Amino acid sequence: MTGLRRIGVMGGEVVQCSATDQRDTVISQAMRLSNAIAMHYGLAAAFNFSGAVGYGSGKPFDKSGCSAAESGWNDITAKYLSQ
Repeated sequence: MTGLRRIGVMGGEVVQCSATDQRDTVISQAMRLSNAIAMHYGLAAAFNFSGAVGYGSGKPFDKSGCSAAESGWNDITAKYLSQ
């Protein structure tokens, strides 16, 4: 669960880092990933992930970490959403 929450927070940070017109894409990816998590690990895991995305998209953080968050998010989405 801790790993799912960390990935969720990273996804939320990517939402903050994204341009306004790109945010819908990131949110859509997060929801698709949440659906996959629900199918494989159950609703509790998906809820933890989705809640962490919401937390990450609203908490203040150092924007200098945007490139690392985006890189990590791109790796996750390429691995799990391209199937």
